Amino acid sequence: MEREEELALVDVLQNEYVLYQLRHGEAPVTVFAFCESLQIDEAEFYKHFNSFRALEASIWVRFLETALQPVLDDEEYETFTAHEKVLSFYYTIIEVFKQNRSFVVLKLSDLSMADVRLKTLEPFRVHFFNWIDEILQNGIEKEELAFRPMLSERYNEAVWVQFLYIIRVWINDESKDFEVTDAAIEKSSALLFELLKKGAVDLLIDFLKFAYRNKAY
Repeated sequence: MEREEELALVDVLQNEYVLYQLRHGEAPVTVFAFCESLQIDEAEFYKHFNSFRALEASIWVRFLETALQPVLDDEEYETFTAHEKVLSFYYTIIEVFKQNRSFVVLKLSDLSMADVRLKTLEPFRVHFFNWIDEILQNGIEKEELAFRPMLSERYNEAVWVQFLYIIRVWINDESKDFEVTDAAIEKSSALLFELLKKGAVDLLIDFLKFAYRNKAY
């Protein structure tokens, strides 16, 4: 019972923090004031989070876990290609974001490609990488994706940047039913996974190696 009460308190802290930000457009001034408004002791907050940043990071991780669970529970998930698994996640996480659009827009409206290591999203990013690394490795083993020395280990970074691009498109999407976002997911994923397959990129790399070894000047 104590464990359930602890989890319930975490839910309260997360939900109330989101509501506070939506009402005021910024984080509470102090943990004390935030806890006082909830009529709980400040020490209870620090049992679970050491700062508002940690609390906010846990909210993003919750969004990720909420999206991943139904994807992983899909009976056909293991039969999906790496590309299909990523697509399934993207569409599901966007649905989760839709349910929390005001908060996501408030926090990430200034997101840019330079923010690949945004501190608030770092725990989210770590969980994301744990999931995508397994998918990419499995894709390489099944020869869906190309193994490229020095490059394969950076595939996860490419997927992460693509994900940030999708978030950015969705935040600014004013089309009906977010049709532009759907198109961005499809087109960017098709391009990315085509580049991760064996093909033109490998021919280019092979040619560059040849040109470097056999300089014609």
